[in-house]
Amino acid sequence: SALGMTGIIGTAGVTLFPFIMPSSSMPQASLTVWDAVSSHLTLGIMFWATVIFMPLIVAYTSWAYRVMRGKVTAAYVRENSHSAY
Repeated sequence: SALGMTGIIGTAGVTLFPFIMPSSSMPQASLTVWDAVSSHLTLGIMFWATVIFMPLIVAYTSWAYRVMRGKVTAAYVRENSHSAY
């Protein structure tokens, strides 16, 4: 289930903190949380891209679900066979 997977991933994250990719051959070369962070400029660009595009994605997804709602029966397919691909 989703709760179980969240627990497993969360446990691994807490156990490995602050290392994301620990190195067994050269521990000082391990990738840490602080080494893996992007620059402030990149984080800002991605934030604003999310602010702009996420509402568009949510609106399009809800529109698509609204258009496609309802059951598709065999009778409906026969009646609308000219528009089905």
